[in-house]
Amino acid sequence: MTSSRRLLVLIAGFSIIVAACGVDDSTSNTTEAEAVTTTAPPATTAPPETSTTVAETPTTTEAEAPTTTEAEAAEIVPGENPDVDAIVAVYQVVFDSTTTYEEKAPYTEDSEGLEGTVETYSSTGDSFGGVTALPAEVTISGDLAEVVYTLYFSGNPTYPNLKGDAILTDDGWKVSRDMFCRVMASARSSCPAE
Repeated sequence: MTSSRRLLVLIAGFSIIVAACGVDDSTSNTTEAEAVTTTAPPATTAPPETSTTVAETPTTTEAEAPTTTEAEAAEIVPGENPDVDAIVAVYQVVFDSTTTYEEKAPYTEDSEGLEGTVETYSSTGDSFGGVTALPAEVTISGDLAEVVYTLYFSGNPTYPNLKGDAILTDDGWKVSRDMFCRVMASARSSCPAE
């Protein structure tokens, strides 16, 4: 099989798997929700820049305080919310095909034994001209965050509006092992059984 044909087969397979595995439609009502959104950056060969803004919650008196807070979407502006900034940084490190296992491990829950998975992902990413991820929306509810992100191949937005997560640990925000392994499986880089 020629290398261009192999690349087309790999791209088609990756497309099908990302479409099947990268979407999680679960939602929940929360009392402490913040939503953050960014517009997609222009397609370039350099990694996209991020911006961060947090929706401001209106103040109310105790008598009129609602029992739940609706999440509001706003542009992401760096520096507005340290939790959102941390989640954006985690996604950029963990899903960048050029970062090493040692760089990804601190931002991945239960990362032990994922060295081979990261190595395979790096090789797969090389064949696509590099793979990166950029969150477009982050909704934080306590120690959990729902993330809407785009995967970029060779700097181009290839898979927009994928859904993922992040969890707050004693060591900061991390991508869950399950989330990490779903993305890796879509890149034909399966995680070892636990």
